[in-house]
Amino acid sequence: MDSQLISELEAVGGELFAASFKGCDEIVIDQPGFTAKISLWGGHLTSFVQNSSEDLLFQSSNDGSDSRFGRKHFGVPVCWPWFGANSEFTDLPAHGLARYFRWELEDVGRFKNGDVKVVIKLESDKHPLIEDMWPQAFELKQIFRLGDGFQVNFSAANLSNESVQVSEAFHTYFHVGDSHLSVVKGLDGLEYIDKFMGGQHRQKGEIFPCTFLDRIYLNAPSVTYLDDPVFNRRISIVTEGTSCVVVWNPGEELSRERNDMLDEDYRSFVCVESANAIAKMHTVGPREIYHLKMKVTSKTLMNS
Repeated sequence: MDSQLISELEAVGGELFAASFKGCDEIVIDQPGFTAKISLWGGHLTSFVQNSSEDLLFQSSNDGSDSRFGRKHFGVPVCWPWFGANSEFTDLPAHGLARYFRWELEDVGRFKNGDVKVVIKLESDKHPLIEDMWPQAFELKQIFRLGDGFQVNFSAANLSNESVQVSEAFHTYFHVGDSHLSVVKGLDGLEYIDKFMGGQHRQKGEIFPCTFLDRIYLNAPSVTYLDDPVFNRRISIVTEGTSCVVVWNPGEELSRERNDMLDEDYRSFVCVESANAIAKMHTVGPREIYHLKMKVTSKTLMNS
């Protein structure tokens, strides 16, 4: 990393820490109102703490296996260019390739209002292994806007000369005091596909409790809420460019069966994922670029 980028990082209260996960660096931004962490492995925003409150994002202390595709449950993984299992090649990792390669820091600075800006990118031609998984050339970018909450602007450029079909998600692990007491709001009346129970259903009212769930809500609105009475906060998730919301928590039994999370981890997170999945896949033409956005803020629940 060049000295100019290091200087720009230091100017916004940032440091680069070596080999925090999978042998890759971690960026830490420390400001008076918040602390944020970004892992260059997989391009994860892994932590966002405001005003000494509880972290908005969950991090399991179980790092999973040491293999390249060993999964760690934390932060905001980007699922791209497929969501869930690959429909053609079952030996490829679930949820795409973006979260299994090292991203590069491209830019650091501030927006006009003072929010911190961090830009990272993943270029397919920098990683020969990617060609075996996805032969079409691409460049991915994430622009993190950090201030009163956080915003992730994701862009994907198809650099090849052929069209590609993709699905994707911000697979966000929100940190909660207890998933049994947490509530997801804003999806009442929507059709959803239930991957645990099977079939397509219609949501009636709020989602409670938020445990043992794997649901893909179709034609979702741009705003979803996660109420956490233990930490006394309402988390607002506002999105652009996605049409589905996935709500996931493995529950007690499945959590104990997994070797990539601790038995009690499921109590401490609820995944509310902004996605284009299942029938909502889309085609990206040659040399085209498209964008997704997610903005996350929180406020005291008793005033919501």
